Amino acid sequence: MTPAHHRDVPALAPGEVAVGIDIGGTKTLATAYTSLGAVASARRRTLHGQDGLLVSVDEVLAELAGALPATAEFTLRAIGIGIPGVVSPMLGTVANGVNVGIGAEALPLAGLVAELTGVPVHLENDVAAATLGAAHALGVGDDVALISLGTGLAAGMVLDGVPRTGSRGSAGEIGHIPYREDGPLCPCGQHGCLELYASGRALAGMWDTDPATRPVTDLLRSAHEGDPRARTVLDQWMGAVAHAVTLVGLGVDVAAILIGGGVSEAGQPFLEELQDTLRSRAHDSGFLTQMDLASRLVLVPPPDLEVATLGACLAALRSPG
Repeated sequence: MTPAHHRDVPALAPGEVAVGIDIGGTKTLATAYTSLGAVASARRRTLHGQDGLLVSVDEVLAELAGALPATAEFTLRAIGIGIPGVVSPMLGTVANGVNVGIGAEALPLAGLVAELTGVPVHLENDVAAATLGAAHALGVGDDVALISLGTGLAAGMVLDGVPRTGSRGSAGEIGHIPYREDGPLCPCGQHGCLELYASGRALAGMWDTDPATRPVTDLLRSAHEGDPRARTVLDQWMGAVAHAVTLVGLGVDVAAILIGGGVSEAGQPFLEELQDTLRSRAHDSGFLTQMDLASRLVLVPPPDLEVATLGACLAALRSPG
């Protein structure tokens, strides 16, 4: 599948601007969009906890305002925010956002930012926002899932054009589906969770390399050059990644399965290795052969086309509130 790239935001009228904000554990990125696409971006360090997050949002919006073209006047229509954790888009709250200092008590972040800015604010889980943005940017339709392979492992889903968050905000947390019952303890309290085997962090623990080189890039090169240990590690890790793809593909049977996160920077060699692994697993299964998961894969190219901020923006514009 070879997607086209679409970064326009047709829901905006001439003179209108909407802002998408992607809050991560270390950085907060904001992008301003018009109907024609992105016009300015800003980045600030993420400060944790309720007060820290509000400071981070305030600072990145101020920096973004200064980066807008001075020759044009814009009306700010809405702000969308993607953030890790258990998010309720309807209530505008986030809880258990451990990477940004939010505990079990739900934080009404959307309302707090709306008070700060005076414009409507929509809150979305960060992976769900990235999925919506990637589906739009890559032109792969409205029936799509994104598997994010980074520090952790999670999936975002857009089903019939609507991001699926779930009744308790945990849809797509495939990283916490047990993969091996006798595996190590996961921070979630279970043993042998899939993200302990299929994430970028898991691979870094399996394959040491120069800090300047991504483990997946070095591992692929070493395996393709005939290093037997590299091939063993790659087969183990890629088998777990293929399991994640199979879970998503069979669970929701979406038309396109996007692969994003840090490991996607390995590019086509990574994608081809994953496709080969999926086809090998399907070799003795008529059912998996018919499902043909390998053909549904699409790599989200670095730097992810700013899909997280684009998706947050689109989610805000689609929000009935």
